[in-house]
Amino acid sequence: MRVPLRASGSLAVAVAVLVCGCGSTGEPVRRADPSPPSPGVTTSPAPSASSSPGYVTEGMVGFYSAEPFTIDIKGVERTPKLTVLRMEIMTTANRNTKGDFGYGSVPSDFARFRLFDPVGGKVYFTLRAKSDDDAFGTRHTMKGNGFPEDFVPGVRYPVEVYFPLLPPGVGAVSVVPDLPMGPMTGIPVADTAREPVARERGASGRPKAGEVFQWPVVLPEGDLWSGVSDVRELVETPKKTTLQEGAKETIGLRTDVLFAFDQATLGARAAAVLDEVAEETRRRADPARPPVTIVGHTDTKGEDAYNQTLSVRRAQAVKEYLAAKLGVGYRYVTEGKGESAPIAKNDKPDGGDNPGGRARNRRVEISYTIKQQAPDVTATTGPSAGEVRGPTGRNAPFRPDPGAPVADFTWTFTNKDDQLKVEVLPLYRDGAYLVATFDVTAVRTNVVFVPAPAPFSGWEHEFSAAAGFGAFTLEDPATKARYHPLKMSTEFVENHVPALQTGEKSRAYVYYPAPPGDRTSLTLRVANGPSPSVPITP
Repeated sequence: MRVPLRASGSLAVAVAVLVCGCGSTGEPVRRADPSPPSPGVTTSPAPSASSSPGYVTEGMVGFYSAEPFTIDIKGVERTPKLTVLRMEIMTTANRNTKGDFGYGSVPSDFARFRLFDPVGGKVYFTLRAKSDDDAFGTRHTMKGNGFPEDFVPGVRYPVEVYFPLLPPGVGAVSVVPDLPMGPMTGIPVADTAREPVARERGASGRPKAGEVFQWPVVLPEGDLWSGVSDVRELVETPKKTTLQEGAKETIGLRTDVLFAFDQATLGARAAAVLDEVAEETRRRADPARPPVTIVGHTDTKGEDAYNQTLSVRRAQAVKEYLAAKLGVGYRYVTEGKGESAPIAKNDKPDGGDNPGGRARNRRVEISYTIKQQAPDVTATTGPSAGEVRGPTGRNAPFRPDPGAPVADFTWTFTNKDDQLKVEVLPLYRDGAYLVATFDVTAVRTNVVFVPAPAPFSGWEHEFSAAAGFGAFTLEDPATKARYHPLKMSTEFVENHVPALQTGEKSRAYVYYPAPPGDRTSLTLRVANGPSPSVPITP
């Protein structure tokens, strides 16, 4: 399918550099000291023996000028002190290429690579120097001056990048680069006593096609900083939202379906909704790690003190219903926050009333710690009524190509002279998540296309507005559940669209929460655009 689509952004040659918030833009980071997995987080098993031994992918690398590269993953090793990603990288261009694998104006490191545990729900970022934020490991620098050295066509460059120590139970990870190429799923993690070794740059002079050339390898030293981020996921239905942050899950219920206006007595429709929540809480909440916290919220209509009291009474009413359904074994805490913690705008930008935003702010949130879940290959029974979240599955096997496109559409910018063609590839499961893949081609541009900051971002939702692909959500036709892009602290588990000349193609990917295990397709909802059905492949 091909559907004309008008985007809200305009085509521009950007001056800003897209950077990852987990390093140079100041995302919260922590020291790269070894640490055990978080309580309640399931670690990932090793892939089956039938997994392919080759892990080779291709992609366009660069921001202002996209250049073709081949990435050959040689392995991920867990040493006694850190984790090593070993690769062999080669440009397939017919000219010297820069290879912007790092951040900053003149990057010579490989900081854009990230490791993702899709079963435990953690993203690991490269170990970096606190002083200059350069990633440790291989750096493609020229001898003597430290400036980045170009990749020479036909030359194979061994590269190693260092990460915090993976927990011992993680048997496989996905390499999810902030680069225009697909994720490399199902990479086994091998334990080794071998520690990394520093290396000097290879022999002076320009390397020649057919050679394997060694760039300098810098070992971690001094103050080491890196991000290790729990992922956050949001699933919305017409009646509730489900937000998961690491081992904590929060169910948000709109009070409009629980209470009459200005009342704290449960209404006629409340029982069916709360029965589903009670079932979900019994199935997912860990009684050994209390409490179940219930918090009431209101919009800004009315006096602050009145809203505060109303929010407390509504939280207490929900608590009493759930306690009666769940029985003994759970401990509860109730709280009211009145209008102090909105999740949407109560007013429009022009100062007018925003009924939709106020309706979202009127809510009761039930939070608990999730039980530790073992990964399931398949679900033995169908999902329960109202269930919108799938089981934790195994790591996806490595797949360099998700399959042939199942739909396509044209994204037209406001000046109508610049377009992107978006080809939608099949979805597939990776651990507890779904991977969506898109091939993006510059159909017609008057100038080099540079997303600023990304062509599909900026759509108005408080959770995913900053996502590079925030215009794309997935929807389950059976439950009307809407799945938003998977979020880290401020960034998302996705890549970016680089500068593209007319006719150039870039591969994009986004991770989403996965639906119940029996779903075989979802609808892709594109802001102001088409809604194709996309199959979920095994």
